[in-house]
Amino acid sequence: MKKKIAFAFLVLAPIILASCGKSSTSSANKDHFDDTYAGYEADLNGDGTISSDEKGLTWANSYDKIIKNIKATTGDEPKRFKLMHAAETELMSTGAICPIYYYTDLFLKKENITGFYSMPLGYKFFYGAQAGTSGAITACLASKPKTIDPALNTTLDGGTYDEHLFEGLYRWNYTGAYPNGAATIVPGLATSEAEVDNTDGTITYTYTLRDGLKWSDGTTLTASDIVRSWKRAVSTDLASSYNYLFEAIKGGTTAETETDGASLAVSASDATHLTVTLNNAITYWHELLAFPTFAPVPTSADAAGNWAASTNAASFVSNGPMKIKAFDDTKLEMVPNANYYNTSLVKATDLTFAFSDDDSATLTSYQSGAYQFIQSFPVAEISTLKTTLPKEFFDMGELGTYYLSWNINTTAFDDVLDSEPKRVAFRNALSLLINRQYITDDVAKGGQIPANGFVSKGLTGPNGVGDWTDSNGPLQDGSGWYKTDTADYAANKAEAITLLKDTCGFAYDGTKFTNIPTFEYIYNTSDNHKAIAEAVQAMLASVGVAMTLANSDWATFVSTRQAGNYVLSRNGWLCDYNDPISMLDMWISTSGNNDCRFGKSTAHD
Repeated sequence: MKKKIAFAFLVLAPIILASCGKSSTSSANKDHFDDTYAGYEADLNGDGTISSDEKGLTWANSYDKIIKNIKATTGDEPKRFKLMHAAETELMSTGAICPIYYYTDLFLKKENITGFYSMPLGYKFFYGAQAGTSGAITACLASKPKTIDPALNTTLDGGTYDEHLFEGLYRWNYTGAYPNGAATIVPGLATSEAEVDNTDGTITYTYTLRDGLKWSDGTTLTASDIVRSWKRAVSTDLASSYNYLFEAIKGGTTAETETDGASLAVSASDATHLTVTLNNAITYWHELLAFPTFAPVPTSADAAGNWAASTNAASFVSNGPMKIKAFDDTKLEMVPNANYYNTSLVKATDLTFAFSDDDSATLTSYQSGAYQFIQSFPVAEISTLKTTLPKEFFDMGELGTYYLSWNINTTAFDDVLDSEPKRVAFRNALSLLINRQYITDDVAKGGQIPANGFVSKGLTGPNGVGDWTDSNGPLQDGSGWYKTDTADYAANKAEAITLLKDTCGFAYDGTKFTNIPTFEYIYNTSDNHKAIAEAVQAMLASVGVAMTLANSDWATFVSTRQAGNYVLSRNGWLCDYNDPISMLDMWISTSGNNDCRFGKSTAHD
């Protein structure tokens, strides 16, 4: 039956959380680290038990299959959530994910800024903003991004830039007075959506685009541009870290192994009609359509992403409310796109995103008035800023988790850790040595909540009831994987020492371990990341674990982490859409966001 439906508006209300030695390369150890290692077990059907056929599996045959089952489950939210909890349990059982806290979003915004909004997914929107009566605004989010190609970007700051420069079939909007209103999904390039429920369980959507759509250079934007862009995003030619998002579309999994994404079930019948077939219904489909990876890119978009480099700023073409005026190592400057279909939304006349990873200098520029918005500043200043700038200091909820990630391909500890159970015990022991409550209260100081699992607090439970973390942990009872209160730290530390000594086999002299190899922890330049790194370093050192620290600029850090050239790394993930699967499907073996290298070997890099 074919039916015409009105656009469904998803409401994402703001969530206010409680103030709220040597390093090695990532070369695979073929005994246990490559994609043939069959040492995983998983509750593939979500029945709460691990049967014999759910043991001794590869990552692809365990974790990947759970994710596939989750995405194929429709109309039974309790079952889908049981499967997602089973996926988190398998993920946490590896010890490769070390959650620290659930994110909060700290930033400073001048009181006279109007028309700005942020959302729990982390994006910041300035195109409708003004500073008093002026449309000239300068904001600093981070240092220069690795890329602003919407299909290649994996960072929050890059995503914010792309939300200004590009638009897909849907887009985000804000209703109500900030910060007490809500972010909503509204029509973007499309004006209507027709749905057909097919007899084989697939669903076909046909979208009618707005008349007269144009790129920023004045050329016509058609449905074929979207088709081309989606097939580019999923193709092996591009090797996007987000190609797994297209698994929702029929043929998407096959398309990920093709040079051109040809099997992806999306087509254009004419300039204004686009048809796409999904494998089955998913509740977050419209949010995916608002995600930058699903936005169209111009024909100049090459497989290497060079078209979006700062050196090509003069020829850069976009389709969102803003376009690029200048782009170099110090800034990304945008001005209104006169060819945007709804220029009445745009109030900013000159929007500059300054690049910096110097928190002190960034705060100084804000205090001088050179910047009107910043989202990074010295941790030591937080208490003062809260008191002295109560109307400018924001502590908002975010759907995400700050964590440390181990590269499971590292061979740094193999002289002693000669089996995967020992390596898992080692990773879990070091996680237990971290006092999360101390980090949130005395180091980060941003009202964060200590994390006892990976999937973020703030995500709702089945059918929108309760919170995900109410049921996290291996027993799905909300207890998580460890206790996080400072009062429990002594017991955690004692358990860690036992694991390192008795299970891992490291030598312990009664006070400290004497033969754990020194290893390196990498993080991107930031006062907050440095302070947390030093706190973790001291906690590990208290029992004789020596961890060296290495920082780099943001773009270099992201490249290093994605390539797997590290032992232990700072990491963080904010949901791309309002569903727990957004924090789980990134760990499948084919995902470019799988920084821990689960199911990967160097043969696939």
